[in-house]
Amino acid sequence: MIKFFRKIRYNLMAQNKTGKYLKYAIGEIVLVMIGILLALQVNTWNENKKSKIKFNKLLINVFNDLEVDLKVAQGVIDFYNKKDTLGTNIINGKYSVSDYKNNVIPDILFFGHTGFYVTDMGYNALMENTDNIPSEYEQLIADLNRQYIITAERIEANLKVFSNIVESTRTRYALNFPWYSQIDSVSNEKRRQYSVNNPIYKNEVRLYKRYGIENFSRSVKHFYQQGLPLFLTLKKVINDTSPLPSFFPKNADGFDSVKSDYLGNYLFSNGNELIVKEINGFLFIYINDSPSAILSFVSKDILKNHNNGNILSFERDESNKVIGWTNGANNITKVIAND
Repeated sequence: MIKFFRKIRYNLMAQNKTGKYLKYAIGEIVLVMIGILLALQVNTWNENKKSKIKFNKLLINVFNDLEVDLKVAQGVIDFYNKKDTLGTNIINGKYSVSDYKNNVIPDILFFGHTGFYVTDMGYNALMENTDNIPSEYEQLIADLNRQYIITAERIEANLKVFSNIVESTRTRYALNFPWYSQIDSVSNEKRRQYSVNNPIYKNEVRLYKRYGIENFSRSVKHFYQQGLPLFLTLKKVINDTSPLPSFFPKNADGFDSVKSDYLGNYLFSNGNELIVKEINGFLFIYINDSPSAILSFVSKDILKNHNNGNILSFERDESNKVIGWTNGANNITKVIAND
């Protein structure tokens, strides 16, 4: 091809056709420039393709880590929900010595606890390769940062305080009560009497509820609530087609075409605002741009909030448009409909 163009140039010069030669030269320069631009474009396309493949592999690791963490988080939440009920009953004096003796209440002393540690290896690997992150995933990266930096750090801080309180309480029992580590009948009876009759024990249960359930367990629940829509987004990005794992609430995907009726902004009577959004076919309640609950379908206009278990009864006007809901305690008004 090069010899072909060179021959044309020589012929034009030999025939003293300067004008045609200049036009040809300009055309040849244009062709060379087009060739260079095409080569650069192909190279950029190849690099973007390689970058996206690498980014996708990194996201798969994040997705797998998140799936494990959400499953563990659900177990931790269930554990502390049971503790919450037990603690409330202990504080209110609802258990007798015979309840402890007959295992109506499973814990003779209340202070068993379980931790939760976020798996961030996949996320850290992703952050070490920020040059490979396509620009269209900026919001996804922001959501991951919130999950693995802000929320994870809050969990770690709350767990540290809570663990110190539990260990301090156990140490106090070990140093002051001989029956604490004994399992004979006399020691067992002393433990039961202490659990039922000592007001200090109730105060310790209150501390447990405050730092273990209201602080630590709540931060784990926040990780779980944020993680569900994040999990769905990652699932779509990496094109994962496997069934949803068991930690997703039942019937959360049971909506039909009416789910679009519920989307929009809602206002509490005290002025607080929330938004019902759809994430890949699922409905979520967002407060302050953060997911606070996933909704499941009970029946038309009857939905369940899986954060607190409340049933939301949606109301419609004469034109069949959703205008708000009631949860038994509050009436929430719809103010803006999402397109």
